[in-house]
Amino acid sequence: MAEKSDNTGKVVPLAALSPWEKGTILRLPEDWLLVRRLAACGLLPGVEVVVQRRQPAYIIQAGAARIALDRRTAAGIMVLTGGEQ
Repeated sequence: MAEKSDNTGKVVPLAALSPWEKGTILRLPEDWLLVRRLAACGLLPGVEVVVQRRQPAYIIQAGAARIALDRRTAAGIMVLTGGEQ
């Protein structure tokens, strides 16, 4: 379910992005241990990410880092896509 944001972008799960689509992280999953792991990889709210591949795992780029995520983790990360980021 997509939410509308104030600046005409859409808030969607990271798992909904297509390859080479960009998004800015807004929210992380509520699992504290998972948040620690994502933060250690540089995935924090405000960071722009690019989905490079969706199969067999989500490969995303955040800055100079490339990170592999499983589908459940990618579905729990909410991003702002489109509009002014």
